[in-house]
Amino acid sequence: MTGHSNFGRELLDKFEGVVIIFPGDPAYEESRKVYNRMHDLYPIMIVQTMSRAVLKAVVKYGALHNIELAIRGGGHHIAGFGSTHGGILIDFSPFTDVHVDAENGIARILPGARLRDIDNTLCQRGYVIPVGTVSDTGIAGLTLGGGIGWLLGSLGYTCESLIGADVLLANGTIVNAEDPAHEELLWALRGGGGNFGIVLEFRFRLSLLPTVYCGTIEVFDESIEEIFKNLIVYLNEYCPPNLVVAPLLKVVNGGRVCKLFIDFCLSNSPDNREIHQLESYLGASIKHALITRNYASWQSWSDEHFSTPMRGYWKSVCPDFMGAEISTSLLACAKSMPGENCSITLEHFNPSRRINQAVSCALPLVKMHYGILFSARWLVPADDVKYINWVRSSAECMADEWQGTSYSNYTPSEVGKREFVWRGSERLFLAKKRYDPANLFRRNHNISGVNRDA
Repeated sequence: MTGHSNFGRELLDKFEGVVIIFPGDPAYEESRKVYNRMHDLYPIMIVQTMSRAVLKAVVKYGALHNIELAIRGGGHHIAGFGSTHGGILIDFSPFTDVHVDAENGIARILPGARLRDIDNTLCQRGYVIPVGTVSDTGIAGLTLGGGIGWLLGSLGYTCESLIGADVLLANGTIVNAEDPAHEELLWALRGGGGNFGIVLEFRFRLSLLPTVYCGTIEVFDESIEEIFKNLIVYLNEYCPPNLVVAPLLKVVNGGRVCKLFIDFCLSNSPDNREIHQLESYLGASIKHALITRNYASWQSWSDEHFSTPMRGYWKSVCPDFMGAEISTSLLACAKSMPGENCSITLEHFNPSRRINQAVSCALPLVKMHYGILFSARWLVPADDVKYINWVRSSAECMADEWQGTSYSNYTPSEVGKREFVWRGSERLFLAKKRYDPANLFRRNHNISGVNRDA
């Protein structure tokens, strides 16, 4: 421990502007925490800097002494990958700059930026990149894991807008991922996780800010099952790419009432007819509430349910198709929720969005039609077993019906055969072997050493 501490203090003496937080420092206790309070981790030091010389030194030291390195952007990953126990945490969270290069149509973003930083900067200029749905989420983990959001149907996953990056590799070199010599690296960064290096800057293709019509439809107990079935048929057969629909099941009133919230974001529609068509298909009694026509405001709509740090456990199942009868199973899972901070979210990946999209990416979800997220959040350790068991049993019940995959950004640290996120990707294994052969960057859903046939 003393040797590692000496290394950190040598960095402080040698370089200006670097912040290193050690155990016992006033800022340590708060700085070590991550979004999911299930993970109570104690790094040997926390390094906050964008100095490339310092970061190279840390990477070299970690490789030499076989020390686990954790890289934090927003620190939101449910598996707690934004910190480490007994390793070195490279914490980018103070570095949130977003630069708009309108002339070249590029957004240059530092790895600590949250989605609110990006939306606030880009929307004021009339631009957007497709990002996630909780404003405190970090862009780094979102992008490297894929990125599901309200513009998925028209602009794709977040990682599909990634056009370049500066990446610090395990051998201490910094490369530009858009260089043709590193075509495989750029491909792997688009949804292949943090397996390949440390991203120092992300570069995204800008898109024009769309007009939006965003709202929600609330459905109560007595009519949920019929409307939910109708909704799944609508999503399978009729949903246009410019309409993203995200049904969410919750219990309210102390768990006595099950509710279905059908949130939606319609983009670039002159008359909003798509929403009226959706309502007609669901049933004559259905009416929606318009929440906002402001995209940046809608981006924080889910914050109330997901932003506050708590204990949490999530699992996802991503089938390539779903029949309407699955609504009965999902409602049964919902009615067994142990608390009001649990939810089941159905995400529609809309296969029609793949038309004319030529971006190649490592994200397994590009072949899937749906994602089902089972999430539970709670406050006290005494409730761990109750909430974790609900998520596991619900996800296993759904997974028995399909040979799907899981979304890495929703997947806890233990990964079983059925949900192995990198199943079958020989190309990812080869990229890992090229860019990080010694597996220095292993604090993630790791590629090296995993059974490829799992």
